[in-house]
Amino acid sequence: MNKGIFIVFEGIDGSGTTSNSKLITAWLEKLGYPTIWTSEPTQSDIGMLIKKKLKTPTLDPHIDALLFAADRIWHIEKIIKPNLEKGYIVISDRYFESSIAYQGAQGVDIKWIQLINKNIISPDITIILDISPEKSLERIKNREIKEKFESMDFLKKVREIYLERAKIKNYYIIDAEKEINYIQEKIKNIILRYIQENYSSE
Repeated sequence: MNKGIFIVFEGIDGSGTTSNSKLITAWLEKLGYPTIWTSEPTQSDIGMLIKKKLKTPTLDPHIDALLFAADRIWHIEKIIKPNLEKGYIVISDRYFESSIAYQGAQGVDIKWIQLINKNIISPDITIILDISPEKSLERIKNREIKEKFESMDFLKKVREIYLERAKIKNYYIIDAEKEINYIQEKIKNIILRYIQENYSSE
């Protein structure tokens, strides 16, 4: 059985992680690769609690980090790991780096975040969709329910952490302020190159 591929999309709010990851999933399926799309927070009980908490301020961002870590364990055990073992390409809209960026921007020690996530599965490909905080707020301004992370100063911090982590970990960075065809072409080139070197669906 061929080992699967784990691909993660990251970026600040409004960067297009959801739309681009879903488009790539459909594209891979059309090419004939067994592919599954997933996201964080998940649809688990813990994930649903996180989604509820995102609408209201938390007393301590360490609580968020712990909840995300717990939800991630569920995500790995129930979705990511089983599908990778089947040889699937697993596409995740957000993962570990979201905890580093968002809770890190709230002042939580990054080494502690890494510690509580020490047993996670590492992605084969991490793609950072990069946009400015100004563009982020412009894109999300019409959301019916605002989330606590939607402020210029905070999003600047989150973006800085994402870009710093990308340098450290050699993640791919794509200018997500470009038009969608440009972004998709860049993503497809990255993934096809990896597939050709590491994956066979047979």
